[in-house]
Amino acid sequence: MASGLALTTGTAAANGVAIYYRDIGQSSEPVILLHGFPETGDTFASAVPELGQRYRLIVPDLRGAGLSQRSASGYEKKTLATDVKALMDYLGIDKAHVIGHDIGARVAYAFAVQYPKRLLSLTVAEAFIEGLAGTAEFKRFAPTNLRTQHFARFARVDEAVSQYEGKEEELVLWFMNSRSKDRKFVGDDVTRYVESLKRDGGLRAAFMNYEAFDRDAAFAANADASGLSDIPALAVICQSPVGNGLQRQLVAAGLKKVTGVMLDGCAHWIYEENPGQTLAAIIDFLASAKQIP
Repeated sequence: MASGLALTTGTAAANGVAIYYRDIGQSSEPVILLHGFPETGDTFASAVPELGQRYRLIVPDLRGAGLSQRSASGYEKKTLATDVKALMDYLGIDKAHVIGHDIGARVAYAFAVQYPKRLLSLTVAEAFIEGLAGTAEFKRFAPTNLRTQHFARFARVDEAVSQYEGKEEELVLWFMNSRSKDRKFVGDDVTRYVESLKRDGGLRAAFMNYEAFDRDAAFAANADASGLSDIPALAVICQSPVGNGLQRQLVAAGLKKVTGVMLDGCAHWIYEENPGQTLAAIIDFLASAKQIP
């Protein structure tokens, strides 16, 4: 992943759990990359060579994923965000750019509203943040939308584990290919994600993220986002006929410095489907975020 860059890996005691992380590059300006389902920090491999030349990259496996600890509870995104803050404390990082995709975007937003003074900028990609504008309509249509029908199914954790245990590769390939525009994922592409779900209760931990969505929505709906009004933010989505709903959510939450980007050639997996355009958008944004007073 590090492509010749300085690389340290470790496991930090963070918020009561063991969080595995990768610390890449030698810059003093930190960027934290937060993955989604069913992925691990390995999803950012395509971004590391170029981003790591410019920034210090901190790439954790979120609680319950990859090489991080599977806990019995704590999959509310505010708790995962506190894991990230504790990891920053462990590494001696005061402020960082925080970038999240999918589940990681929800964690990034929960981090932002809880710890705005630890934030240099916020980037969220390919997610709907439960509790922000549009939640009622989203929930009404989720059961009939092919892209969101899995929310309710995965949230029934015991049933979901029973259905997919022993079929982890089948699950990952179905899930990723059904949300990909042109790229066809094969077994070799998803080895680490499959290993993560098979390891030590990883499948149950992954589904616990979905079981927590209603509590996540209540948290986000009631969170004080006033500290984010002047934080530079980027909302990245793949091309959509309804426009950039993620950008609209952030603006409705009171963020005043939101940039929206819609990418071509992807349906969800921006780092695997269209890494070039994704990386260009992020690099441009991070450079401009430095210049915003």
